[in-house]
Amino acid sequence: MRTGRPDTGETMSSASHSDPATTSASGAPAPRPPEIRVVRVLGAFDIGGAEQRTIELLPRLAASGVRTSFVTLSGVKGARGDEVEQLGSRIHPIRLDRRFPVRFYRLLRQVRPHAVHSDVATFSGFVLFLAALARVPIRIAHFRSDRDGHPDSLRRRLQRGVMVRLIHFCATDVLGVAPGALTSCYRPSWENDPRCRVLPNGLDLGRLHRRSTLRLRDEIGAAPDDLVCVVIGRPHPLKRRSMVPSIVAALRERGIGCRAVFVGPHDDRDDDAVRQSATRHDVLDRMHLVGPRADVGEFLAQADLLLQPSALEGLPGTVLEARAVGTPVVASDLPGARFIDDQLTGVALVPVDADAESWADAVHRLGLVPGRPRGGRRALAAFQDSVFTMERSVEQHLAIYGRNTVAPRGGADRPAVPTG
Repeated sequence: MRTGRPDTGETMSSASHSDPATTSASGAPAPRPPEIRVVRVLGAFDIGGAEQRTIELLPRLAASGVRTSFVTLSGVKGARGDEVEQLGSRIHPIRLDRRFPVRFYRLLRQVRPHAVHSDVATFSGFVLFLAALARVPIRIAHFRSDRDGHPDSLRRRLQRGVMVRLIHFCATDVLGVAPGALTSCYRPSWENDPRCRVLPNGLDLGRLHRRSTLRLRDEIGAAPDDLVCVVIGRPHPLKRRSMVPSIVAALRERGIGCRAVFVGPHDDRDDDAVRQSATRHDVLDRMHLVGPRADVGEFLAQADLLLQPSALEGLPGTVLEARAVGTPVVASDLPGARFIDDQLTGVALVPVDADAESWADAVHRLGLVPGRPRGGRRALAAFQDSVFTMERSVEQHLAIYGRNTVAPRGGADRPAVPTG
C-alpha cells in the first residue's frame, strides 16, 4: 500500500517548496515559487469533513505557489464559499446540466491549469475526460468516501462502470483517503496500478487547540460517575445520530450512566429524530445538542469517549481528531475507521448493522473511568509520527501537482495513461 511521497517521475524544483517570504543568501527577497494552477471539482462548499480538510489545505498550498480555483457542480458556492474566497481562491459554480461539458471545457481553456483535481466520486471519470480533451497535463481522481451515496440501481451500476473506465483511461493519478475508498470505488486491484496511492486527509492540529473556557462536565450537569460521550458531525441520516439514545439506554441497563453531547450544525428534522428516540428510551434529559462550536478540540479532550455510529465514511475526521487528543473511540466498523486503528490504535470497532446492545458492550469493555486523563501527550506524539499530518498531506499534494511546472499549451504532450 502506497501512502508515502509519490514517485512522480520528475522532481519539483526547490523553489516550488520554498516560502515566498524567505530571503536569499545576499539578503534580497528570494524569487517567488513558480505558480501552479489547479482547478478542483466538488459538489459545493457546504459543511462537512472533506470540505473542512480542503479549506485547511488551501493556505499551505498557496504558500508554495499553488493557486487553486474550484468548480462546484451544484451550481452554488455553498455555505462556506465566502470563506474559501477570502483565502484567495475563486469558485466557479457550473451546474451539472446539458451545458456543463461546454462550460467546463471553456473554463479549462481559459484558466489553462496544470492540474484538474476531481473530488466527485466516480463522476470524476467524465470530468477528467473533459480535462484530457482540454489537454490538461495532470488529471486526478480523488475518492473521499467508500460509496457515492446514491441508490444501487441498475442504471447507477452501469454509470459507475462507464465512469471507472474513463478514470482508468484519463487519470494520471488516482487517490483515495484510505485503502477502502480505492477498493470500493475504483478497483479491488488498485495496488497493481502505479497511478494509485492512498493520500489521507491531513489534520490541522491547530484547530484542536483553540483557546476555550469550556468546562464540559459542569456545562451539561454530569455527575462524577457519568461517562460523557461526544458525537461530532453534520446532521444527516447516514450519520445515524438518532441511534445514540438507544446506546445510552443500553449502557444504563449495564449500570453505566452516560450523557451524550452532539456537536455540529442544527437541523430540525435530524434533531427531532434524536429527541424522539431519546423520549422513547427515556433518556431525553441525557441528550445535549449544543450546535456548532469552534472549540471542538476541547469537547474531545474533556470527553471520555467519542461515539461515531455513521453508516458511511471515507476517512472519518472526527475519529482522527479524537485520537490526536487521546480520547478513546467507539466507531462503526468501516474501512476508514479500520485504517485509522491500524495506524494509531485506540478505536473500538462495532459492526455497522450491530444493535445498541453491541455498542453498549463495546463501550463497557473499554473500562473507562469518567474524567480520567487520557494520555494526550503520548497520543499527540503518535499522531505527529503518523501518515495523517497536514505536513505529509501538503508534501504529497505538491509532489503530484509539481510534476509539470511549465504552463500547459495547446500542443503540450499529456502524460501517458493506460491504453487497455
